[in-house]
Amino acid sequence: MTVIKTIRSLRADYNLTKTRADCYLQCIDSATASLLQRHSLQIQTLSYSQAVLPLTSDQPVPAGCAVAIASDRCTVNLMLKGIIDVEKEVAKLLTKKGEVEKAMEKLREKMAKSDYAEKVPVKVQELDAEKLRQSQTELEKVKEATDNFRKMV
Repeated sequence: MTVIKTIRSLRADYNLTKTRADCYLQCIDSATASLLQRHSLQIQTLSYSQAVLPLTSDQPVPAGCAVAIASDRCTVNLMLKGIIDVEKEVAKLLTKKGEVEKAMEKLREKMAKSDYAEKVPVKVQELDAEKLRQSQTELEKVKEATDNFRKMV
């Protein structure tokens, strides 16, 4: 179920609503690979994948895949090459990066004001600090996704 959830999550991240993609499941041992092989039809159906191919750690994963870790025993690789428009996705991510950076800059300016610590309630200060941390994490994910797409080109 974790593998299916991870595949669905990847599909949502890359907006693959109608398209079926090949899915390569990189397993750390042959026992995990055989377990996934036995359930590959169910995984394929529930994750709306074109094909589900369990691989052992010594088998290479094809280039052009998005990667997500399902568990300590299995990594999901979803084939995106030829399915999505890489340039369009990179442009979207760069726009998103600009928006996140702008929001972070506004928040930093707000927090840097001299009377911020005295006038702003502690609860609001904590929320602002949390927003900044979340924005930083989002920015890192956007940069990582952009790098992954650029490797596909």
